Amino acid sequence: MELPDSQIAVTLFNLRDYCKTESELDATLDKLCEIGYKAVQVSAIPLEPEVIKRQLDKHNLFCCATHDGLPMIKDDTKRLIEKMHILECDFVALGAPPLDYIKDRALFDQLIDIFNTKGPELLAEGIKLGYHNHHFEFAHMEPHKPALELFYEKTCSKCVFSELDVHWVQRGGANPETWIRKLAGRIPVIHFKDFAMIEMNPVFCEIGEGNLEWNKIIQACRDTGIRWYSIEQDAPYPGRDIFESMKISFNNLRAMGVK
Repeated sequence: MELPDSQIAVTLFNLRDYCKTESELDATLDKLCEIGYKAVQVSAIPLEPEVIKRQLDKHNLFCCATHDGLPMIKDDTKRLIEKMHILECDFVALGAPPLDYIKDRALFDQLIDIFNTKGPELLAEGIKLGYHNHHFEFAHMEPHKPALELFYEKTCSKCVFSELDVHWVQRGGANPETWIRKLAGRIPVIHFKDFAMIEMNPVFCEIGEGNLEWNKIIQACRDTGIRWYSIEQDAPYPGRDIFESMKISFNNLRAMGVK
């Protein structure tokens, strides 16, 4: 499929409750096209890749990324490669490792070895392997050094990539702009989601409706050449329909000058 001129994508994980069957996926993609989306990230969709690709083609939507689990990346690489080729997608990220891989240093080192082994293997097939962070990787594994920093120091910068999630960076106590620049050249796709507070509780919210400094984040993305801004909102904002949220985020990004 021809690469669209837009930089904005939407992560189907947001809409996983509306993509359980092919007919549901069809209806969901209709709504996304009405909003104006031209690209999606395939995540948490329990359908065969051939079915997903059929619906993406029907709606003229580009697949910019996928999420897959550690077992597939580590032990079923051949099937992962087949899936990526069916979807015509060149970037897969580990959505999250089992937490033991972050808590236990020996398992953490194993995770690094897996990425350093599978990264070149996938790259040889035209596929970049990335890591999607949460907040827990900002726990310090060594004095004054969070696990995420160690991970990128110890993995090959030419064959292990990042799908940095700016919400989780902020929630982990770090600065999204700093991390975007720190990982310059290693982020083909970035996760955009905002962070708001309701009373004493942090909540997911639409881009531009929370407290992240989007002007600085977007400028850092431009300066470092990030191709795709993938909107992720793990849960609906209280009292708001998730499709309405996807429209708000899309329109707000456009208003910020993102094409």
